[in-house]
Amino acid sequence: MGKAKFSYPGGCDIGARPIDLHLKAFKELGINIKEESGSIKCNTEKITPGEIHLDFPSVGATENIMLVAVLAEGTTIIKNAAMEPEIVDLQNMLNKMGAKITGARRKRNKNSTE
Repeated sequence: MGKAKFSYPGGCDIGARPIDLHLKAFKELGINIKEESGSIKCNTEKITPGEIHLDFPSVGATENIMLVAVLAEGTTIIKNAAMEPEIVDLQNMLNKMGAKITGARRKRNKNSTE
């Protein structure tokens, strides 16, 4: 593990693409985040498993949480995760690389938030 520094995303014709869900989840997984001078600095020395609840299903946030969670020792649960086909594809690819991810593309009960 180590450190990462990147700028805020931008330039999307779709409109504003906030990353607050991503950063909140990263913090919940033990990543130390500092926002300064238009950039984001992450210290990833100890990634810990956890239960992440997304405010709404987000494909990008779900993907990023999956990518970080595979580096933690233990089980991470994503509640209210996105269920698009690309989430299933990412699960399948990560599993082929040695991850143990289940639950992508489960049918959602109309009263469920999982």
